[in-house]
Amino acid sequence: MREWLPFVRRPGARGGGGGESGGAAAAGVGSARSRKLTADLVALRARIAAISSRPRINRSSGDAASPPPPACHEEATPFGPVMARREWLADEGACQVAALATCLGFAPDNLQRPLFLDTETTGLSGGTGTVAFLIGLAWREGGGLRLVQFFLSDFNQEDALLWAVGQYVQQAGVLVSYNGRTFDWPLLQTRLVMRRIAPSWPSPPHLDLLTLARRIFKPRLPDCALQTIEQAVLDLHRTEDLPGTLIPSRYFAWLRHGDERLLEPVFVHNRQDVLSMALLLARFESMLDGSEELEPLDRFGRARFFESRGMTSQAVEEYRRLWRQSRGARAVPFTARGAIGLRLARLLRRRGMWMEAREVLEECWQTQVFPYPAAIELAKLLEHQARDLDGARRVVGDALRLLAIAVVPNPQWQADLEQRVRRLDRRLDTRARPVLGLTG
Repeated sequence: MREWLPFVRRPGARGGGGGESGGAAAAGVGSARSRKLTADLVALRARIAAISSRPRINRSSGDAASPPPPACHEEATPFGPVMARREWLADEGACQVAALATCLGFAPDNLQRPLFLDTETTGLSGGTGTVAFLIGLAWREGGGLRLVQFFLSDFNQEDALLWAVGQYVQQAGVLVSYNGRTFDWPLLQTRLVMRRIAPSWPSPPHLDLLTLARRIFKPRLPDCALQTIEQAVLDLHRTEDLPGTLIPSRYFAWLRHGDERLLEPVFVHNRQDVLSMALLLARFESMLDGSEELEPLDRFGRARFFESRGMTSQAVEEYRRLWRQSRGARAVPFTARGAIGLRLARLLRRRGMWMEAREVLEECWQTQVFPYPAAIELAKLLEHQARDLDGARRVVGDALRLLAIAVVPNPQWQADLEQRVRRLDRRLDTRARPVLGLTG
């Protein structure tokens, strides 16, 4: 905007230079900028002409068009043809959904009609310029999984691809994805808007398995990427899998060179993503209904999930069993013991069982390597439930002295402890003051 201001401002209106000298100076500056703008426009025209002169591949001619990937065929839609690859697979996952439906609040009938969705896109950051060129869908049918992969062989076919996918979305009881709530689904909704397709798809209930995976498996896994979950939870190990970061470049290379071998690993990657979701959904069902014996950290994750869903009774019972088991020092990792104790104590306090909560917190305070969160929670309990201000002040003071000599300081813990010290000192000071009676 500032570049254009000298052209619209009257001569001499800026600064102290008025009259003919100011007008001449402004005219000189404006003339120089005008020449620069003209030169930039000439350069831009030259670049556009150079790009336009490049030879283009005639996508409509059979000789120049890229061949479709193997096993793909054209399917008709109201918007023209779309490429599709279809496959039927034996379903190794169970179809029971009662525990998932109860925990997640889905209607069982809807959860028995899941539509598994995964996309491969021209970019990994999303945005209006990112296009889904491969969309994998799977649903249960006839004792197995029916898989279809819709492929964008030409950007002009995007309307047909979106229409074809929409037909299955409309029939889905629940949409199941992995990080789809954040990436895949918003991307597809954006493409519908950009292509001005009306009416837009319905929005069925959406189950993002990444949310469950983080809640349940985060205590024992370094991350919750789908391939990490496959290896650690499903015991699936991909061989020669194409990394997701290379998929966009493979698609653009196919558009340029038409080598169908470039795309086969992309289809295999997408297929495995969709099938892993079906297996993972069945695994979550067996974990939540209690039919599967879990290792302690997965039980901790299950308790965290129950707690997050407001299923307090189930969470307390799971935390209790883990807390008792943790005293064996082998079954439950020592690093997780403090977190289990804190979560158990908070839920017990919330349910009015503060005597049991006090025992748990005192044990955490005495045994943990980093006992400061337990000290804060114990001080709160002593102050508010036990009405033991002296005991609360003693715990907080000991924690502050211990933190002062810690190798690694923690400003947040120190601030919390100091705030509680000030609060307790005020209450103790008020209690110590004599009450003076008024006599007439």
